[in-house]
Amino acid sequence: MSALEIMDPKMDAGMATTGFKTFEEAIESGAAPIELTIPQLVDVFDHILACEATWQNGHALAQTVFSCLYLLNVDRTAPNALLHAFCKTTRASCSMIRTAIALADIHEEEDFITMAYGLPVEGEGDSRCLALLNTVEEVVARQLRGCKGGLSTKKKSLEDAEPLQDDPALEEGYCHAILCRLRFRKALYHILTYMDKPQGRGLEMARKHILVALSELQNIRSSSAFLSFGQAPDSVVESKERGSTASGRVAIGFDECVNRRLLAPTPPRSISILSWEDTLAYFEKLLQDLDRICSLPMTLGLEEILQFVMDYQKLKPDLFARARLQLLLLHDGKLLGRDPLAIALVKVFNVPQSVMANDHQTQAFTTQAARVTKQLLKIMCTNTAWQRRKLGRILQDWGNLLQQSKVTRDVSIEGSQLGDEVIQTENMLTAWVAEQTCWVVRQFLMLGFQLDLYSLSEFCMVYWYLDHVLLSALHYKLAKESQTTPAIDSPDSVKKKGKKKKGSAALKQPKTPKDGKFMYSVHLLQCYSDLCKGFIWMLTALTRDRKLLHRETIFNTEQERFFQRFDLLHKLMIPAPMSYFHYKDSTSQMHISVKELYQLSYDHFMAVQQHLQELGASAAKASELSAVSRTQLALEVKQMEQVSLRNRVALQIVHQVGPGDNLRVSFEFSQHPCFPVAVVKKS
Repeated sequence: MSALEIMDPKMDAGMATTGFKTFEEAIESGAAPIELTIPQLVDVFDHILACEATWQNGHALAQTVFSCLYLLNVDRTAPNALLHAFCKTTRASCSMIRTAIALADIHEEEDFITMAYGLPVEGEGDSRCLALLNTVEEVVARQLRGCKGGLSTKKKSLEDAEPLQDDPALEEGYCHAILCRLRFRKALYHILTYMDKPQGRGLEMARKHILVALSELQNIRSSSAFLSFGQAPDSVVESKERGSTASGRVAIGFDECVNRRLLAPTPPRSISILSWEDTLAYFEKLLQDLDRICSLPMTLGLEEILQFVMDYQKLKPDLFARARLQLLLLHDGKLLGRDPLAIALVKVFNVPQSVMANDHQTQAFTTQAARVTKQLLKIMCTNTAWQRRKLGRILQDWGNLLQQSKVTRDVSIEGSQLGDEVIQTENMLTAWVAEQTCWVVRQFLMLGFQLDLYSLSEFCMVYWYLDHVLLSALHYKLAKESQTTPAIDSPDSVKKKGKKKKGSAALKQPKTPKDGKFMYSVHLLQCYSDLCKGFIWMLTALTRDRKLLHRETIFNTEQERFFQRFDLLHKLMIPAPMSYFHYKDSTSQMHISVKELYQLSYDHFMAVQQHLQELGASAAKASELSAVSRTQLALEVKQMEQVSLRNRVALQIVHQVGPGDNLRVSFEFSQHPCFPVAVVKKS
């Protein structure tokens, strides 16, 4: 801002405009006529949909949806029944979307702008928009049936209803184009209405309307060929790459400069309305994401819901879909709108009623755990970048909760008469908190790969620390499943254990039971752990073999980078904090040759294959998995299988290279978002 001079045009949000300065000026000049031809009306409908998709992608209402002059004064469109019904329904839909996103409160300014800037987002009579839409839909449907019928039916139709346009040969095509757009608009309104019902009571009906909307979306796409055929010679046609209508013509009745004076006193954002193909692709993905939400079984427990949310985020849903998911999960602060989170946690802990009734420390712990879990669920519905920042902030809350669980245990043993029940309960609480803390840390580290935060020189240390977190999670997961007392190690004891075996484990990997609930998650952790170990030794060997070039940093050392990456995790009791010296002791295996390191890495990648088979078998028996989680797990298995296979091939090439060959190895995340594939090239 300091580089701009006072009175610079960039500083004026609404003064230097090329269009009309006011809405009244635009109307007086005839920029938004009410009497439109059918091709012009279709173009208006299409451009409104493109503006709506652009708005939901983070741009301001004033420069997108309400750049439509018809929406700025919907009552003015009353003489044109088709335009009036479409505009009213659009305004009502936008109001519901804006309200849902504001209530969910999981967005940043880059995601969505909730400010209306005084625009008429809500209008009187919008609740009756569906009746208007049904009326005009019936008229157009009757006209279309007349066009498809025989000669007698056509004569009767012409007597009952006035044709949409003058050319009888084009009447059927235009009726079809108008009708599928009206029905899509209607289905979208129904979806928003039914998904807004509490406790998931409208999800089944919403799914039916999603199928209708997807079907009409295909009809809209198929009408593009008819609409773009035989353009009028005086029509303004945009290129197909950037055109926002099916016909390719520029829609009339739009001017983004009219509302510039309503924007904040800052330089306006550069608005590029989505192209027609991008608009259709956006709505198709949005409907598919909403359908996955509607498929969520309302009988799932807390742990299954957490797994669903994590798998759902892998699909990269848009903001509105994430907002609807968050409102469904935490309606009125209750899990799925049914039970308070504290009660849901009691079911997870399997706490005896006698303990909950008499032990006040356990009650206080459950209340605090419910607050932190609610915060975690809300964070998991945010975008990837914000999610990682928020996870880093709540790590200390989970650390405090772990300390509270230990205090709860000590107080309960001394002051309660419940004996073994209290001890067993508190052990379960500690194991659960430890497992969830490891899960948050794991997510925090893995999101760094998706956001491209780590340099190649940091890969080895990140995979080393991630492996430590995974083994800790596996340890406490099995402790919770077997209902045994989890051992919480101090950093000194971890260091001693780490010296026993080269490399990797701060905690001894426990034996995996052959059956049990959530055993697929145990096998998944084992797959992740073996992948991390494979990369640790692969990167170490490539560095020592001078086949992996690191850019030397002059601003900080490797030890300083280690501290910057993991200082936040050192404040936690679990996973046990690991220092830079632990890392160097584990990875600087100078007594092992480079070829042995290559073989060690190859063995770990081979172990992934075995665990993937076990993962597939256990997932097939896991009845608690939702359809979304099952699909994502199958995709995860394929991705890890490809990562393991391709890296084994790369290791074989590097291992067999002759002394005269000069190879260079690079990494690319082409198969999995967190685990790369080695690419071997001759330098």
